[in-house]
Amino acid sequence: MWTRVELKSKAKDFLRMYYWKAFLVAFMIFIVGGNQNMLLNSGGSSGRGGQDAHYQGGQIIVDDPNSFVGRFTELMGTPGILALSIVIVLFVIGFFLVFRFFIGIPIEIGGRKFFLYGINEEPDVKSLGWVFKSGSYMNISITMFLTGIYNFLWFLLLIIPGIIKHYSYMMVPYILVENPNIEPSKAIRQSIQMTQGHKMNMFILDLSFLGWYILGTLMLGIGVLFVNPYYEATYAQLYVSLKDNETIEY
Repeated sequence: MWTRVELKSKAKDFLRMYYWKAFLVAFMIFIVGGNQNMLLNSGGSSGRGGQDAHYQGGQIIVDDPNSFVGRFTELMGTPGILALSIVIVLFVIGFFLVFRFFIGIPIEIGGRKFFLYGINEEPDVKSLGWVFKSGSYMNISITMFLTGIYNFLWFLLLIIPGIIKHYSYMMVPYILVENPNIEPSKAIRQSIQMTQGHKMNMFILDLSFLGWYILGTLMLGIGVLFVNPYYEATYAQLYVSLKDNETIEY
């Protein structure tokens, strides 16, 4: 049975040797949307400054009709503004999904390989581009994309089931590193099998990073980036520990 102290100790040993390489790889994982930490993915609220317009009574009310916003609203009308807003939102979502599928996911899995293989050998930053040359590019992207959709649908159902499934699916990236040709459904089943009985401890493991992330946030948010390598290295160690205690058939 693994313990938080053991995993973190091994992660620290790894970082003592390869911290700046790990920092770069963890930063790339973060940039492409691959961070799995519930503490970061929960997001936060931000205040809004002065407004030129607001929505009230089915109409867009403009504070200054002579401003650019006022003239644009008068030209487009409320239905036109709403339609344009929907188009922009759909475009942004579509762009993110395409970017995530074709670029983000491959880089994320390459980053997981860096941390996983670095346990037993010197890691190489070039691992970030591994998926693009692996011959399993589409299978890896499809598997991760489906995993994300399943998790999203669980979160739509209820928050608690979504959190549980989040931890159930967390080993999928590492399974893909070791077996990039595995069928999506099988990778997901294996992750569920590996995390069975460990999800609460995984949640507590995430909470153990809370103090570090709060401290990183106080440093203008930049400090969070320096904590991410620690988190990634710890979860690579967790995968190895879970795998060693399970009979996994690839």
